[in-house]
Amino acid sequence: METAMSVTFLGTSSGGGPSLSRNCSSLVADVLGDGSLWMVDCAEGTLRQFSRQPYSPDRSQPRVSQISKMFITHMHADHVMGIIPLLRNVLYPPPAGEVAEQVLVDPSPKIEIFGPAGIRTFVRSILKMTLTKTRDNYVVHELLTEQDQITPCDPPEVMHVNEVAGRDIVCSEDGFWRNISRGKGRLSDVAVDAGPILHRGKFMRSIHLIHPCHGFVPDPCLGFVFRECFHPYRKVVVLGDTNDPSAIIPLCVNPSPSLLVHEATEAHISQDIDPKSKRSFETVMGKAQGRGHSIPQMAGTFAKTIGAQKLVLNHIGGRFPAPGPNDRNPVRANVIAEIERQASEAWGMGSARAAWDFMRVAIPVPTETVGDTQASTSQQASCESEFPTPSHTRTIPSKPSSTRRYYHTHTQSPGSSSHHNNSSSNNRNNFNANGQQHRYREGGGRRADRSERQDEYGSRKGRK
Repeated sequence: METAMSVTFLGTSSGGGPSLSRNCSSLVADVLGDGSLWMVDCAEGTLRQFSRQPYSPDRSQPRVSQISKMFITHMHADHVMGIIPLLRNVLYPPPAGEVAEQVLVDPSPKIEIFGPAGIRTFVRSILKMTLTKTRDNYVVHELLTEQDQITPCDPPEVMHVNEVAGRDIVCSEDGFWRNISRGKGRLSDVAVDAGPILHRGKFMRSIHLIHPCHGFVPDPCLGFVFRECFHPYRKVVVLGDTNDPSAIIPLCVNPSPSLLVHEATEAHISQDIDPKSKRSFETVMGKAQGRGHSIPQMAGTFAKTIGAQKLVLNHIGGRFPAPGPNDRNPVRANVIAEIERQASEAWGMGSARAAWDFMRVAIPVPTETVGDTQASTSQQASCESEFPTPSHTRTIPSKPSSTRRYYHTHTQSPGSSSHHNNSSSNNRNNFNANGQQHRYREGGGRRADRSERQDEYGSRKGRK
């Protein structure tokens, strides 16, 4: 009996996409093991991604018809513009010449959508404006703060013909939405919690969003937590766009998550890694903070704070395309390896991975537990062995190594030493959860042997 949870990434690009190698944000989680899938975010082109999946003889591919719930982190276009095409496909069109009311097989909703204020109006308006009718029904539940306006479902005339009245879920006093949904898994019931994370704007008392000065309107954003209610207590945390997710920490601990999915839109890449890279660290950090995004070190720091057992980076910036199997130039692979290294060193608990489209992460049942919460050393090793290792990267050490390779063209100033270089490189990871950092000096680049990487490209299959 299959008992492993899994997460499959359908789109891993930031809002600058889609690109040739990445679609924009979407993933599906198999947390119940009953054949249903729960989706987080649904960017433009998500529906097509289901048909673009590479064939794998070892496992079945996710199907769009399996989606039963959708969880939307925020209302930006690169996270919601694929909802309507996907709904039209999942709910099926009515027979030609019939009206929807005459062909409903089951009045209960076939798919549930959870999201912030505005998601109900968004779905309802586009379906109405495009004169779309379907065979099956849907429902939208909005996650509201005390300041949000309720989008009415009464009188029924305001709703779409295939819409079922949804819940208006107001956050509790601590600012969280707990048990917004629940399902029965093979080993345990699985509950869903949601919490606020900072994307753009400011928090008041770390929970409620306010309008900062200069007329800038903040963009609310959510993180979702999928947790088993009983043993083995696995937990998956998926964050939306953020430069400070600290407000959601209470939902992420006790127990710590089996998997954290954290964005890394920006990254500083030295010219030793990519000769075309011209941006300073200060420029990269300023852009990330100004636009409400994170760099790999920030993702690693947050993963360390909550004790995540696995860390996957997503929402990768357009500057960092996914390496392909036929790439002759190793720069792409070196850049992705450097992004992973930066996150891994800040995390200090394993090897982080930068997600690519159609990457699947398995979360097996722990072999041992201690006090029903923290995994033992043998469990963590088992989880790590299950972690997918793409052939475009080498295994990244969890801690800085004194034997790290450098470009032969790297020069040292008179009197300097390799110890100085390693110390300088370590300083790049002095971040807190808010992305604040101490200044550092570049300590040199790092890349894998060229022939080794080309051999790995040759053995890599299933990527386009």
